[in-house]
Amino acid sequence: MNKYEQLAKEFLQEIIAFETVNPPGAEAVLARRIAEIMEGYGFQTEIQAISEGRANVIIRLGDHPNKIIFNGHLDVVPAGDGWKHQPFAVTEEGGRFYGRGTCDMKGAVAAMMAMAVKLKQENSLKDQELLLVFVADEEVSGQGSKAFTKTFAKGNRNWVIIGEPTSNHIHVGHRGIARLKVTLKGIQCHAGQPARGINANTLMAKFLLEVDALNQRMQDRKQAILPPPNISATKVNGGIKDNVIPGECQAILDIRTVPGDTSQKLIEEVESILSKLFGEEPNISWTVEGYIEVAPGITAPDHALVRTAAAAIQKVQAEAAKITYFDGCCDMSYFLESGFEGIICGPGSLDQAHTLDEYLSTDEFYQAIAIYEAIVLETQANGL
Repeated sequence: MNKYEQLAKEFLQEIIAFETVNPPGAEAVLARRIAEIMEGYGFQTEIQAISEGRANVIIRLGDHPNKIIFNGHLDVVPAGDGWKHQPFAVTEEGGRFYGRGTCDMKGAVAAMMAMAVKLKQENSLKDQELLLVFVADEEVSGQGSKAFTKTFAKGNRNWVIIGEPTSNHIHVGHRGIARLKVTLKGIQCHAGQPARGINANTLMAKFLLEVDALNQRMQDRKQAILPPPNISATKVNGGIKDNVIPGECQAILDIRTVPGDTSQKLIEEVESILSKLFGEEPNISWTVEGYIEVAPGITAPDHALVRTAAAAIQKVQAEAAKITYFDGCCDMSYFLESGFEGIICGPGSLDQAHTLDEYLSTDEFYQAIAIYEAIVLETQANGL
């Protein structure tokens, strides 16, 4: 283990101890601590307040119109019960670092910090400005990245590497998310007299069968890089008491979207299904509300940033970089919508994100430091 790997491990141990569970997040305390650490190594830092108790931290090295930005998020999902290891402490065991956020994605944050220290101490950064941008609220509504992208003064070149877990492969895009709340209303009555009512749970069951059929049709919408869209009912809630025929039932639909999809189009499609099923029934009503929309994001596989990162990874790994898509959704789309150009590349597997006993491979963690440094140096070597 070299000194920068040791440093990254120490950074990881410290930042995992901050319980930045979202909600409420409370990332400001960790943001200030990271600023304090990096100021100790001579970096310029800025705390960008988002809301009470919530903040981004921006770390800078150099001053140049060509920007290379390494982005990570400081919030984590709740730990839940049943862990074999302490969730808010790093346990090293069997080539893994266990702890909430080791994989998603404080491991990448620690690797980026160590990489930046190495560049500074070795005076390796040339002809570009390096920024580490660690944000709040990625796990819920992206307030941190939205605030940064709206206020950052972009330069001539604005490349961003987002450290979500990709096993250090290059992911050039992700599907978006739309979430809809569907409420169906029938007629409530006594369970001993079901014919006097209209069971909203039964209505919802009929509707969800049509949602499943819609999902099957969606699989025919093949994409160049991304998988097809999909729609799933993730929550259903109906009924008020064991002996009451429910008059209302609600379902949440999670839709993974591709370019061209919008919440409005999806609402219209769901409304069409409901109209065909129940439109001629005067005692049945419904509402469809959209409450989350994140656009899909994609960078062309032949983009200069992708080629640069692929060349850097090949030098570190001695094998060709894998270029694919990210299964989850992340802040990449906010950067792309604001005129940045980006990829996703970070240590860890998405399979471990949000799980009990979340872990990060120690090999991937240390390799990420070298890959991030190689991307910076490859950019300089090619005069980009």
